[in-house]
Amino acid sequence: MERGVEMARRPRVAEPEVMDEPRENEDVHHCASLNAYGSYLYGQGRWEEARAVFVKASNVLPDDDVTRKNLAVASSVCGLNTEAIAIFADLTVRFPDEASLHNSYGLVLNHAGRLEWAGIEFNRAAELAPSEYIYWHHKGTNALAQHKTSAAIAALARAIALPGAASACYYNLAMALGAAGETERATVFLQKAIALRPDDFGLLVRAVKIMYGWDRRGTAIECLQAFTHLGRRSREVEALLSELLADS
Repeated sequence: MERGVEMARRPRVAEPEVMDEPRENEDVHHCASLNAYGSYLYGQGRWEEARAVFVKASNVLPDDDVTRKNLAVASSVCGLNTEAIAIFADLTVRFPDEASLHNSYGLVLNHAGRLEWAGIEFNRAAELAPSEYIYWHHKGTNALAQHKTSAAIAALARAIALPGAASACYYNLAMALGAAGETERATVFLQKAIALRPDDFGLLVRAVKIMYGWDRRGTAIECLQAFTHLGRRSREVEALLSELLADS
């Protein structure tokens, strides 16, 4: 009798195993995506839309510190100062050694008109990160807004001595020196501010008008002529140059 051929049984192929991502990871990714989109909107100047996105992110992860900071900054720009201040007050208590938080808190307070309180935060930021020019710049401009001219000059002079100091540092140092009556020194720093942003004709026009007000007509004309001699064109610059030349 012919024996039947027994077919070897194939082992049953296991079903693909799908591993669900833990809920907390999903929330982290979703929150990060919302923060990225909110930051994009903020960068586009769409403040209220950005804030709405940060609110959504905070609903996903209410205790996420990055989200809370973003929400506070956007709220400040939208005029919701009480909310912004409350968030930063908590963050700076929890992270007292974070210079950037103190700086951001200072900006929020400055925006809310609480200049003296803002000055304390800018001072703390500069103490924590003394090599960062931006913190000294904010400290100086805050002091200038409070008419503390000597303090403003000292802080802004420190800012321009640090690497990467922006044109605005030189411009605001010039304003502080001008407020102190030191217009000759101030004019030098206005020229430096212009040199750092040679294509910014708006800055050039503002600076030249200030120089003219300080009776630095010759330097003002030289700055305008330097702009035109390099082949740059601006009707406002050309009109101002013609006006100053006619008045000289």
